[in-house]
Order: sequence, then C-alpha cells, then structure tokens
Amino acid sequence: MTDWFEDWFDDNYLRLYHHRNSKDAEEQVHLIIKTLHPSKNQRILDLACGEGRHCFPFHETGYMITGIDLSPQLIQSGKRKYPDLDLRPGDMRNIKGKYDIILSLFTSFGYFDDDRENEGVIESIGRALNPGGWFWIDFLNPGYIKQNLVADNEIILEDGTKVIEKRYIENETVIKEILFSGPVSKSRYQERVKLYTKEKIRLMLSGSGINPVGIFGDYTGSPWSVTSPRTIIYGRKNND
Repeated sequence: MTDWFEDWFDDNYLRLYHHRNSKDAEEQVHLIIKTLHPSKNQRILDLACGEGRHCFPFHETGYMITGIDLSPQLIQSGKRKYPDLDLRPGDMRNIKGKYDIILSLFTSFGYFDDDRENEGVIESIGRALNPGGWFWIDFLNPGYIKQNLVADNEIILEDGTKVIEKRYIENETVIKEILFSGPVSKSRYQERVKLYTKEKIRLMLSGSGINPVGIFGDYTGSPWSVTSPRTIIYGRKNND
C-alpha cells in the first residue's frame, strides 16, 4: 500500500486546484522577507513546493531558492509554468544538502499518522539547516479548523467531472475524502493531516536544535490567537 500523498498529488490534483492564484503566496513571501531579512546569497529551500507557487516570487526578487517535492507530476508541471525555477524531486524526510532558510508552507507538514514520523521530518530539517539558519512553518490552527471545518462540498470541473469532497476529524487528524466522478471512470483520493498545537510544534523544533522565535496568525503577520486561521512559527537553529 502507498501513503495517501503518493497517490493524491497527481494530474487530478492539478485539475481540481488549477484556479489557485499567487496572491496568498506573494503575501506570505513578503512576510517572510520582512521578518527574516534574508540576504541574496543565502540558500533557501521550499519543502513540498508543489508547482513552485511560493518559489516564483522569491526567484523574481533575486533570491536563490530551490523547491523539492515528492510528486513528479507537480515538479514537471511547475517546470512548464516556471522554467527558470530550480525544482527537483525530493523527500522532506531525507533532505539533501545544506540551507540557510527552510520553508514548510501551505500545510506541508503532518502528513503521517505516526507522530514519530512527523517528528522525523523536523529532525531532517534540523540536520539540513546551517548553524544560525531559519525554519519557517505555515500550518493549520487546530482550534480554528475544529470550529470552521466545512463537512462537504461539490465542484463541477470544466469537462463536466463532478468532484465531491467530504471532511471530518478523527484521532486528531483532519481527513478529506475526494471523489472524482466522470463520464467514464471514478477516482478516489484522501488527504490526511495530523493536527498539532503550537506548543507541540515548538517542542518538536526545540528537540531538533531549532529555537522558536516568533509566531503569526495569518499571512499579513497578525498576532496569533485561538481564532487565527493559521499557525505560522519561525525559529532559528543553534549556532553550535
């Protein structure tokens, strides 16, 4: 059996989310630059970069950024959209190379049911960061999700395919079932994201030598609260 993320991020994913624009990506990139003040010679890594939606504004501003993603379809699509970007296949559990800033954006964490595997991702990040380097994670706010979860919705794609999405929380995991129902065939997928509080994320960071520094509640840089839509934490690796 394969993990859900090995199946889901394929051409159907691209069909369903083709409408996503770059507004929130540009907003968060602006917040990262304003907060961390990176220099143009620092190496930046975007984990689970998808098609490179966040990499592109960094690149356009003159920063050296690499994006890695486990999905060959998303990497290939990104290279077609943004031919100048450095997008590569890669696994966040085993990051190759060293970087000055590592980013985990748009809920690219918590993909495993086992806490130890998710902690292993943070450990991989800690190993790949240069001393004094920054880590930035943009994650769900569990309290907000529990209050605002949309149980189900239906979408009709341009070719007439019906997509039904159902969402629920089970064992502190947000689960989304996705059914594509076309004229000829049906396809089923699932998303699973483990919910972690800001306190738990901070503990995982500290355990991997990354000292939490600050937290925001949205892409504009608002202070975090229990009603914030996002949990955005940034921390710095020890110098030793």
